[in-house]
Amino acid sequence: MTDVPKILEGIAAVAWPAIVILVVLLFRPAVAALIESAKSRKFTLKIGGQELSMDEANAQQRNLINDLQAQVLEIKKRIEATTPPPEAEPTRVTPRFSAGFALWVDDQPKNNSYFVQQLADKGVKTDLALSTAEGLRMFGKKPYDVIVSDMGRTEDGTYKPTAGLELLRQIREYNKTIPFIIFCASTAAEEHGQEAIDLQVTAVTSSPTEMFGILQNVFVEKNLTR
Repeated sequence: MTDVPKILEGIAAVAWPAIVILVVLLFRPAVAALIESAKSRKFTLKIGGQELSMDEANAQQRNLINDLQAQVLEIKKRIEATTPPPEAEPTRVTPRFSAGFALWVDDQPKNNSYFVQQLADKGVKTDLALSTAEGLRMFGKKPYDVIVSDMGRTEDGTYKPTAGLELLRQIREYNKTIPFIIFCASTAAEEHGQEAIDLQVTAVTSSPTEMFGILQNVFVEKNLTR
């Protein structure tokens, strides 16, 4: 009986290395993939339901920060150029952001991941469509609170520079009041902005900061009108 502890110790001494080797063999593919990913900086983040590489996430963050800085600077200039009122307005309570549904039509949905995540954090479910046809099908199935579209996108293998206008035109045939926002490059906004206004777009912008402000107004207004 005195040999039993020694036998158990011997088994343990052999078993632990075997267990370690087994774990290494089982997880070797995952570890190898992780190392390879690190080497090529291909770590991914899941934001707004989309898988983004570190480079893609960093690019979106830089874009948001740069735009925010530009917006803050512009606001500062306007404040400095304006004479303050004689009496400050009383402090107002910020209206609550209402939950709801958004439809976002863009053939590059990764570009909007941070917006989608911000909306999700506030209780807004965003459905993504890659084309005008898909967007129209989804629009017919659910009562959305807002529609967001890019201006130009590739559909059926062909780039259509005014796909957003076509979607807006068809949506307005069915619904004259739903907020419709076109979020696009500044060049596209300048080139097609007036036509979008003629089609009763709610807003056309290339500014991420302005874009989220418009979305926030939509869902705050929805809460106020309940």
